[in-house]
Amino acid sequence: MPAAIPPSRTLGRRLREARQARGMTQAELGAALGLEDENSAAPRISRYERGDRMPDEKTMEALAEKLGLPVAYFHATSDILAEVILVVSQLPASKQKAALEHLRQMADKATKR
Repeated sequence: MPAAIPPSRTLGRRLREARQARGMTQAELGAALGLEDENSAAPRISRYERGDRMPDEKTMEALAEKLGLPVAYFHATSDILAEVILVVSQLPASKQKAALEHLRQMADKATKR
């Protein structure tokens, strides 16, 4: 059985992919968080992306907001679950409820087999 990937590495990979998808440098993302000094902004973001450090809750919320993604996306335990979170988060609230109900029905059918 392969070793589990540490949560910090998964978060870091998703953070890097989201930042790059928006065409931002590490320094720009750090500056968007209010880290004025480029010498500290880029290294801090780099540590998060490498999985060396985990952002605290407040920082994680700010990162997610700046990248336009839900915090849960970064913490999902699998890429499929992360994608589900991302897709559902992009729906209006009324459609989110419908999607949730559909997923519940699918899960109920799967457990009854």
